[in-house]
Amino acid sequence: MNFIFDMDGTICFKGQPISKNILDLLLELQESGHFVGFASARPCRDMLPVLDDRFKNHLLIGANGAMTYYQGKPRCFTPIPTKLAEEIVNILDDYHAKYLIDDKWNYAFNLKQQHPFLMNVDPHKLANHVAIDQIESFIKIVVLSCTNFAALSKRMAQLDVTIHYHSAESILDITYKDVNKMAALEQSGLSLEPFVCFGNDMNDLPLFQKAHHSVVIGEYEPLLMIAKDQILADEKVEQNIISKLQELSTVFV
Repeated sequence: MNFIFDMDGTICFKGQPISKNILDLLLELQESGHFVGFASARPCRDMLPVLDDRFKNHLLIGANGAMTYYQGKPRCFTPIPTKLAEEIVNILDDYHAKYLIDDKWNYAFNLKQQHPFLMNVDPHKLANHVAIDQIESFIKIVVLSCTNFAALSKRMAQLDVTIHYHSAESILDITYKDVNKMAALEQSGLSLEPFVCFGNDMNDLPLFQKAHHSVVIGEYEPLLMIAKDQILADEKVEQNIISKLQELSTVFV
């Protein structure tokens, strides 16, 4: 079976790397014949630090589906067209927004260097922090704050973009229209259906809608309505994830 995992809030928590217990089990799944891949809001650059070197060649769908790497090489990018991206940046500036822009690998931001969000941006120094006017491909724009989130969201909804609001962090992700994790999975060129997916938030919904089996971590209502299994995000979450994976690995051989 093919297994696709979201990361933050699903198999890693509070900005910490995925636990060794879970990573070891994921490798056991692979060694027993299952396929293991990851699909995250993080750009692929920032997916690597919460995994470990054993996973650098795995399928990495990053930026909510706007970029895909496999076997350590870029496979697909869906950037925001430059003219549209420049319009978005101008609107963000109108709302005095604080934001980060992900290029295919590098990044730019208008944040203060001590902003807590930057702790999870390129912690292994794999990329370069560049000026905003040096961004070549606007893969994803992360909005961390602004003067009026509701008005900004309404304005953005009029553009050819996909918007994800991450409730746990109160941040807004902006990618190009029709970008999502399921579309990236289909565009990867790999035969990955049927699949089992694990997720926790709105950006996982397209995967859950097409998954053969789905497991929601936490209590996000739109996922609960269609998920086959639920694991509460409590003190036993890691243990329960491992137990569920062990169960599914024998159910789907």
